[in-house]
Amino acid sequence: MSSKKAAQLFLLAVLPFLSLRPALANTYGSVEPIASDAVIDTAPLRDQPLDVRKAFAERFYQCGVVPQVIEALSSTGAISTIDDLNTRFDISAGGFAGQTNPAYVFIAIDDGPNAASIADIEVLANSLGYVLSQGSVFLLDADDPDHFDFPANYVLLNFPTRPSMDRSAALFETVGRIDPELFETETSGYTQYGRAYVSLQSDVDDAQFIAGYRQAAEEAGVEYAPIVGGVPSLFRGGAAFPGNDWSGKRQGEEYLERIPSQSHELLARIRESHLRFTREALGKLTNRTGHGGARTMRQLKCHLGDD
Repeated sequence: MSSKKAAQLFLLAVLPFLSLRPALANTYGSVEPIASDAVIDTAPLRDQPLDVRKAFAERFYQCGVVPQVIEALSSTGAISTIDDLNTRFDISAGGFAGQTNPAYVFIAIDDGPNAASIADIEVLANSLGYVLSQGSVFLLDADDPDHFDFPANYVLLNFPTRPSMDRSAALFETVGRIDPELFETETSGYTQYGRAYVSLQSDVDDAQFIAGYRQAAEEAGVEYAPIVGGVPSLFRGGAAFPGNDWSGKRQGEEYLERIPSQSHELLARIRESHLRFTREALGKLTNRTGHGGARTMRQLKCHLGDD
């Protein structure tokens, strides 16, 4: 998966325990749980209805992949500042080029008392990308355009209550009906978390991007932000897309270069558990689709911790 694709697949929004606008020093990150096609042919899973893909993501999340990755990093001294007070995870909707998918999304408070360090956040993001065999992961500093690799404009749409993935997908489709350049291209995407839906600016000018999302917000009955002096505007942060070219780096070498070596063995075991889980899911889907497929995903064996 290219960095451009990841830029739109792995966007982030704001957690419920914070105000639904970037006010604190926060770093956001996201990773998709369905492995890259360059690692394993996941097309039979990616082609399933959203409820099946969501069930797959939820089941592996329930298996404890996130705490196991954090424990592997913490126990080996690769990170020391990530904890439940400064970093939160959830399963959210994310869209890219006209399709919505499930993603594991996190937010880390990176300033003030008990802050998570940027270095630890980056190690965590790279580790999740490695374990879940992703082409790249997404990091966004909501407030600082000089943080990470490049500045990024984005908008935030707030639902009255947390929407379903289907409702988030419907909002994305509304955007596409209004302006296909904000929906079906390789720079078009969003991520929903809690009540919030976030989209980085597509490869269009400011006015076109704002106009499309402003109209979509009005039609969907959601709140557009930011409004500055009564005028729809854009937030600005800094983004990065650490990743790995699995077609050439079959062992995830690019991720591993950014992860302290003492954690590699434990992370490799977790990665193999994810691949076993994925292979089992693909096998189960051979003769099962739709809701039957979703039920099957919920019954998959975790494999985490297996020898």
